[in-house]
Amino acid sequence: MRLDTVKQELGKDWEGFRNALEAALEHDNNLLIKINGYLMGNSGKQLRPVLCLLAAQACGAVSNLSYECAAVCEIIHTATLLHDDVADNGDLRRGVPTVKAVFSPAASVLTGDYWLAKGLYVLIDKCGTDILGLFTKALHDLSVGEIIQMEKAEDLNTTMKDYYRIIECKTASLFIAATRSGAISAGAPKKLVEDIGTYAFHLGLAFQMRDDIFDYSPKMDTGKLAGADLKERKITLPLLCAFESAPEQEKQMRRLISGIENTVTKGEAITDSDREIIEQVTAFINSQKGIEKAQAVLEEHISKAVDAIAELPQSTAKERLMQLAGYVGSRKK
Repeated sequence: MRLDTVKQELGKDWEGFRNALEAALEHDNNLLIKINGYLMGNSGKQLRPVLCLLAAQACGAVSNLSYECAAVCEIIHTATLLHDDVADNGDLRRGVPTVKAVFSPAASVLTGDYWLAKGLYVLIDKCGTDILGLFTKALHDLSVGEIIQMEKAEDLNTTMKDYYRIIECKTASLFIAATRSGAISAGAPKKLVEDIGTYAFHLGLAFQMRDDIFDYSPKMDTGKLAGADLKERKITLPLLCAFESAPEQEKQMRRLISGIENTVTKGEAITDSDREIIEQVTAFINSQKGIEKAQAVLEEHISKAVDAIAELPQSTAKERLMQLAGYVGSRKK
């Protein structure tokens, strides 16, 4: 399936989200208008607002509150990316120059602050305490996940348990806020809100796992620089699966990765010595079928996501949520 097709099917509800997003970010400052226009023109998948609106449809009916929740999903997600690009010294995202690269690191940080503040304003002004609580928890988890990941990149001692905690915080948390807020905005009973939150939890894990697989898939047109995760000394699922298959080589591989100088201090470019290390680690992963094993773990979470919404009333929106699970598990970018 294609996300663009789902957006077209959402019709007036997608338009309602877009209107809410533009209204929330409106400002008369010329630089902010220019940067906002750049961000809107290079927006990503916008999967989180799609999930929010589909959750509202599947659990009741879309309302004006649903549009505000969907807008907040996109605002918070974009704010975190603006900050991440500075933290990671990233000049490209989805193959397109970042705000940090086009304008400046300061512009990226301050615009991220602005988007985040506007998201919180919408939550307080229009969404109520229950939905506010969902997103403030997500923000807490997002920051904790990034900090843990930074710590582990320095220490190079990431375990499978650490990995799960990182991706639960940095990815699944906002998926959960998106779907649960959508369900609440539709007046769904508590059981449905919980079920769709479980769906989002497993979907978010699978989404990040697929993203981590991309780092070892240079032939795929993902817009992501091959080897970028290893350049940042991130130990992710394909490598952890390879460690489980060949534990006797784990210490050697971790020692090898320690020879990579982190992106934050040395820039995004991959040096010849970095490339040699990345190629050796990638060869190890391939020899242990780490990518295939990571994909199998991912597919287990896709199945759990689909099972979680089995009791939702039958509807087109429910079918799309199930199809989106399949899309997340097999997407090419």
